[in-house]
Amino acid sequence: MLFKNFRQSYRGTVSENKFLRGMVIALIAIDLFAIIGWLNKSTVIDMQPPTLTERAWVDESSASDEFVEGWALYIADRLGNVTPSSSKVIRKSIEPLLDTDIYQDVVNKIEAQVLQIRQDRVTLKFNAKDVLRDRSNTRKFYVTGRSYMTGPNGKPEPKNVTYELDLRIKNYKPVLTFVDTYEGPPRTEDVIRRQEKTTQARKRMDQINNEK
Repeated sequence: MLFKNFRQSYRGTVSENKFLRGMVIALIAIDLFAIIGWLNKSTVIDMQPPTLTERAWVDESSASDEFVEGWALYIADRLGNVTPSSSKVIRKSIEPLLDTDIYQDVVNKIEAQVLQIRQDRVTLKFNAKDVLRDRSNTRKFYVTGRSYMTGPNGKPEPKNVTYELDLRIKNYKPVLTFVDTYEGPPRTEDVIRRQEKTTQARKRMDQINNEK
């Protein structure tokens, strides 16, 4: 009788040990999956970009609309407000944001603009009115506003201008991969397609007229 009870208790102990070992293995597996998931998860940072009073967030490769729009407005403001005395500060603030593919080209353009401003003794001032995001290309932004060039006579010459920017998020920071400025409204992808269709239609009409 004692032997029978001992055998039953021994079997129970063995079964319990197997169950406990299985639980330990399962818990270790869960911990490993949790650690792997934590290591692969991109950290989200809550922050305020320049020119914005609202909260914004950014992670390794993406950001909130407020964050990117704030940087687009900041860059346009930097490039659009230039005086001979502020040129070095502007270049220093823009350089860290430039993609390597456009770095030298943009720096050369800034230097040329500054040289022209010094020779002509003028000041550029830009008042941004709106920030638009291209529907076809979400990385492209258009900052529109009023630009004023003031010469030695002190009389400003106003004109409507657009700063076209391509911004991407790389390693938690904005990277400027394209920048252009021109007079007039934004040349969005939709506007360009309509202009191309209009140009093609005019060419076809001219061809028809020439054949008659």
